[in-house]
Amino acid sequence: MSVEFVKSVVLFRSGGSTVGRLIYEDLTYEIRGALFEVYGELRNLDLPERAWENAVLIAFEDRQVPCKDQVVFEVFYKDERVGLYVPDLIAYDKIVIELKAVDKLEPIHKAQVLSYLKVTDKKLGMLVNFGGPDIEIQRIPNFLAQTASQQSQDAPAEAAEEWLYPELIYAIRGALFEVHRELGPGFMHHVYRRAVQIELRLRDIGYEFKRRIPIYFRGRLIESRECRLLAIENKVLLAAIAVREITDLYRNRFKRYLRLLDLHIGLMANFHSTSLEIETLRV
Repeated sequence: MSVEFVKSVVLFRSGGSTVGRLIYEDLTYEIRGALFEVYGELRNLDLPERAWENAVLIAFEDRQVPCKDQVVFEVFYKDERVGLYVPDLIAYDKIVIELKAVDKLEPIHKAQVLSYLKVTDKKLGMLVNFGGPDIEIQRIPNFLAQTASQQSQDAPAEAAEEWLYPELIYAIRGALFEVHRELGPGFMHHVYRRAVQIELRLRDIGYEFKRRIPIYFRGRLIESRECRLLAIENKVLLAAIAVREITDLYRNRFKRYLRLLDLHIGLMANFHSTSLEIETLRV
């Protein structure tokens, strides 16, 4: 069985000399032992993540590893609460454990754990994947929080002359990249949407939160459709989302909202990945 360990060394002083040591080495030794036991007994069963979590909790209990699940943490953006985060497991009240059941771990999974470490203020995360041909375990210390997701400071090159309201759109994009840099990936839509509203206010960019859009037929209201979008200065429509991929379904729905609101340009900002994805759509 092959196991991939991402080892990050923290230096500390002992007896006047500098010694390399893993963060919480003894604690993670017990955790890894339980994880290997679970995988050894349940491998090849194609279990969902919740089943793996239940098994890990049992293994921790048998090894007397103190662990909590469903611990709620508040997510803040520039001192304002924007949502909640519930990690899979917290062991020893020190280590965030994120469980996956995917073919292989991707950079996005590590970036998400780094985001969660920032929220929980814990020093170490463990990213565990039970879904591959072998168990994968990665140690992720919090002092490596300068992630690839935080390196995308500027908007990708795009011809400003092709934009409608170029100065406003440039300002909006700056706000979006600031939110992504501060929060990182891994949270739900509403967390990013609320953070974007805070950032727009800080930058004195006016907006209206569109919770529902009325639909009329021959001057009479026939439906009120839920949307949760931001109409910025009554010129640009913004959707702050966190999805694996912006599909044509999302694009076509967004264009319908543009027409219903009689707006001609909009931005779809996808915060899901390590790099912020922004699409500009016009009607």
